[in-house]
Amino acid sequence: MLVGYDKFSLDHGLLLDLPFREVAGFVTRDIAKPHHQDVALQGFAGWLLLANGLGVMAFNGLMDYLDCPAAATGDLDFTTGDYSIAVWMYHTASAQSDIIIGRYGVDLDGWELYIGPTVPRTIDLRHHHSSLPEDRDGCYSEDWPDNTWYLVGVSRSGLYPLMYRNGLPLEMTYGAFGLRDPDTCNRDLVVGTRFTKDANWYHGMMWRPRVWGRALDPYEMRQIFNMERHLFSV
Repeated sequence: MLVGYDKFSLDHGLLLDLPFREVAGFVTRDIAKPHHQDVALQGFAGWLLLANGLGVMAFNGLMDYLDCPAAATGDLDFTTGDYSIAVWMYHTASAQSDIIIGRYGVDLDGWELYIGPTVPRTIDLRHHHSSLPEDRDGCYSEDWPDNTWYLVGVSRSGLYPLMYRNGLPLEMTYGAFGLRDPDTCNRDLVVGTRFTKDANWYHGMMWRPRVWGRALDPYEMRQIFNMERHLFSV
């Protein structure tokens, strides 16, 4: 964690922050204040240095992903509380649903964010709850392009989370019940793979996945984009 980290308002409530500064090795370090155990690179997940010197994570969709143990990520077990997600993505062609980030079990517990398999693509957020008659609730936004950098933002408060692309709010589609609270989850945090770690591998690049334990305001999503857009010439 950097000295003075809490003095920056966007860092308030930030639970996970992976800036991918190492550009080498088999772990990447969380710089958020809780400072989770180092996140491991699995399979063929690897580093890529952009022309401007920025290190990003490159996934080829072949059994590569990042993970962090359940025991080290208990503060990401969101149930009744608010949370937010932000991550820069450059997604490439895929004929499957690609997991972006999650801490979940399908139809059991937890939360997941993924990009859909068909073009024009959706980005979907799902909550899982085996305690309810319906095992999952979902919502999504549309028209996420391949082969271009964009900032994905999610802000969850109550039944109707919001999504943002490049700092701007998007039209949302919700299920009949909205997104009810997920059941408590004791599973590994995954980036770029299904909770079972054997399918739905992400295709493309990512930079700086972040998770907050609060709902970011619209101006904060716009602030993140405006501060970082120069890194990707957006």
